[in-house]
Amino acid sequence: MRGVFVAGGTGGHVYPALEVARESKKSGVEIYWIGKESSLEEKLSLKEGFIFEYTKSSGFKKKNLREKTVSVFYLIVSFIKSIFILTKIKPNFIFCCGGYMSLGPGLASFLLRIPLFIHEQNSVAGSANKILARFALKIFEGFPSSFKENQKVEFVGNPVRTEITSFKDSDRKDRSKNNLHLLILGGSQGSVQLNSIVMKALEKFKERDDWVITHQSGESDRSRLENFYSKLNFDYKVEAFIEDMGEAYQHADLVISRSGAMTISELIATNKPSILLPLPWSTDDHQSLNAKYLKDLGAAEVVRSNEDNISELVSTISKLATDEEKRLSMSNSTKLAHLPEVAKEIFIKINESIKQVPN
Repeated sequence: MRGVFVAGGTGGHVYPALEVARESKKSGVEIYWIGKESSLEEKLSLKEGFIFEYTKSSGFKKKNLREKTVSVFYLIVSFIKSIFILTKIKPNFIFCCGGYMSLGPGLASFLLRIPLFIHEQNSVAGSANKILARFALKIFEGFPSSFKENQKVEFVGNPVRTEITSFKDSDRKDRSKNNLHLLILGGSQGSVQLNSIVMKALEKFKERDDWVITHQSGESDRSRLENFYSKLNFDYKVEAFIEDMGEAYQHADLVISRSGAMTISELIATNKPSILLPLPWSTDDHQSLNAKYLKDLGAAEVVRSNEDNISELVSTISKLATDEEKRLSMSNSTKLAHLPEVAKEIFIKINESIKQVPN
């Protein structure tokens, strides 16, 4: 059996597809991947031994006329190139994880009558997945009700990286029950805006020498944060990008973060209490809806991400830092949303659906 996976742009699209591809490979599926050249998806595909094919894509929303024209041109080129790629591979199925990268191959699969499966990571379906949903054999949701109720739609959750879910801490000697371990995340690229808000909030706790902070800064903001923390009493580590997220989550007592779909799913998988600051300009405000999902479970506190709310953030941090019982309750609440072996479940459903397709 051959499967084609299409995901690119950000880790939020790439990593869920990677987990389903890994699960498919375990069952003997020959994996092909379509993505951008010199990208995260190409790097991961080569590492995993997948066969990589590249094409180009560009987002359409919030672009000027010239940029939109380029986006349409890339879509046409991607569609035509995908026809040739898929004709050559002759896959049994194609699996797309949204983003504009998926549009050309997804539409080509419909033309070639190749079973198409899509996965939506966010609480609000993206534009590409809304289009491809019309042609998909089955639609998988990371959050309930991303799509209108339909017999093709199935809520399965988001596949979380094996590197996170399977992490085992072999050395906990540096941990102290008297220390609060705080993990601060601004998304895969970091967030200057979130960093600025958190810095102003943490100034109120500058005398705390029993806090251990790991702060994922993003490359462009690393030196500013290093300079900030060097003047305070915290035991700290600033990293542009955290390579071992499994370890970072394992050590954390509390997470302060954006609320991208995969971050929410990682918090659920690792049972971590959190303070969420949704990205204010996320498309269709989907990060606020992602955050609400955890808030409604009692697993997170949500603070609007702007400087007018710094005092609210200070109060929330102070409350949760000192209330271990509350943090434990929030941690237990994440378990209400935990869905084990999501990637395996998706592959099983893909395999079952393919068998029902008439030859």
